[in-house]
Amino acid sequence: MSTNIPSITMTIENYYLLLLSLCCTLVVAQLFVKEKKAAHLLFALVCGSIALATTKKLTQDSLNGYQYLIGMGACVTCNGFWLLARALFREKHAILKRHVVFAIAIAALVIWRQGYLFIDSQLHMNARGFVEWLNIAAYELTLLLSSSVLMLAFWEGCRGFSQSQGQEKAQRVLFLSAYFICVAGTKLIENRFADNREVQEWVVTSAAILIILTAQVLLYWRFSSQHTITSVRCVESNEPTQTEDDIALQQQVEHFLIKQKGFLKEGLKVADLAQQFNEPEYKISRVIRQNLQARNFSQLVNELRVEHAKVLLQDPAKQHWPVLVVGLESGFASVGPFTRAFKIATGTTPNQFRKQNSQTQVLREAQE
Repeated sequence: MSTNIPSITMTIENYYLLLLSLCCTLVVAQLFVKEKKAAHLLFALVCGSIALATTKKLTQDSLNGYQYLIGMGACVTCNGFWLLARALFREKHAILKRHVVFAIAIAALVIWRQGYLFIDSQLHMNARGFVEWLNIAAYELTLLLSSSVLMLAFWEGCRGFSQSQGQEKAQRVLFLSAYFICVAGTKLIENRFADNREVQEWVVTSAAILIILTAQVLLYWRFSSQHTITSVRCVESNEPTQTEDDIALQQQVEHFLIKQKGFLKEGLKVADLAQQFNEPEYKISRVIRQNLQARNFSQLVNELRVEHAKVLLQDPAKQHWPVLVVGLESGFASVGPFTRAFKIATGTTPNQFRKQNSQTQVLREAQE
């Protein structure tokens, strides 16, 4: 059965030009960001890479093989977006050396492939044997790794979703929705119109526009809102809002959570403290944010629990305790939330932390 495609007034070349203009504009826009983060630089790299990939598309019929040189610059797309997702949604240890090395490895494979195509277009090599095998292997490995980092980028939005609240959760919903539409929608359309190359190009270009616009919105939303919150806190700290009642309430909260180790109570909520101290919840939350310098109640409690867990994990008498038991003894309801909170705070899992501490103790004993 034939499929009727609606006529489109804008040509695909004009659509490419729209994407190219958008990418260039967003790259320039990052120059005007006053307090640049790693995410802004990564976003500029991704937009620049997409711009080069689009330029390659526009010039493929006119440059006689030289478009592959342009394609060599389009090597920071999927891998760059994965790093961008980490920078957006991770507060600590967002991008480590191993992440950069992995992204560079994918970029190197893209450069190899485009370089090979350029040389072949100029010399008509008709490669055989090892060179041909190496080229095929590089191509297949690039596809595999690119698909992997696409899934890893999606995971960054999912990671910590259940613990997020308010704006944080809304930002993750926006990211995951746009990402799912782009990736899943592209695959569905490609399968539906497998014999229509032009439709596939329209869909891929639309997905690129949607995802970079979403990333730009998230950049502004996350980092401008953080700046606003910081500014508001500074103003509030200069205002005469720290009354004696606030200081007394702070001391009560600290005494309960730290001295009495109230943080070990499973399922502890702000409402529990409000009921215990006979104070409104908003006052408890305000004291936690302003006086105790925590983003919210959950963050404060999780940090205290993680510190307690670190003590248990380093205790020689408790090395036989499973991680689940350590988590339960630290106030967590199950091993999943414990592991997530521990990794956010320390950059390692509880098991890795215990092994590293054991190795350090062995080295100290050997030195002594």
